[in-house]
Amino acid sequence: MAVQRNPGGTFEPPAGDASNPDDAGRLRTDDQSKVLPRAWQRADRAIVGSTEAGLFAVGVLFAIMVTLEVISRYIFNFSIYFVNAAARLLLVWFFLLGAGLALRHGAHVGFELLLSALTAERRRLVVLGGLCVTGVFYLEMIWAGVHSLGPAMRQREPGLDISLAWPILAIPVGFALLLYHSLVIVWVELHREQTRDA
Repeated sequence: MAVQRNPGGTFEPPAGDASNPDDAGRLRTDDQSKVLPRAWQRADRAIVGSTEAGLFAVGVLFAIMVTLEVISRYIFNFSIYFVNAAARLLLVWFFLLGAGLALRHGAHVGFELLLSALTAERRRLVVLGGLCVTGVFYLEMIWAGVHSLGPAMRQREPGLDISLAWPILAIPVGFALLLYHSLVIVWVELHREQTRDA
């Protein structure tokens, strides 16, 4: 499969190869992975694959729990006491794990209209500058999440009777994944010339 580039130099899947956004995101991630060194490619595939599997498991569990709660509440007239707390916990993990994959798929909100007006080199500088700024934010959130784990371990979530460290742990894990995926995109942007010539 040939990789096409838009005028700004970022990877785009070939037109017609992806009929839905999920396939387009997967193709984009695969194309980015091909630019990485071989050992990093294997690690990247493992990280992306395990994140997708985790998201699938969390999403299915969330859907099952909410469905059971709706059935029990409206058909049997009682509520499963832990579902609301568990749904909140699962949503925190779902969104923070999924943010990194959404970044790799190009699914986050961006200013493509402004970037498309720039030359390829200026666009590349803006993209790299933005990734560096967001990288600093990710590092701050990782630090804040790790720092919050200590106090959270001493508190309990009343609906599930588990430590509050479980939902707080999603913050450093999710932002570490965001930082990792940002580094992959930076690598791809810095090495795009060699890929174009290949």
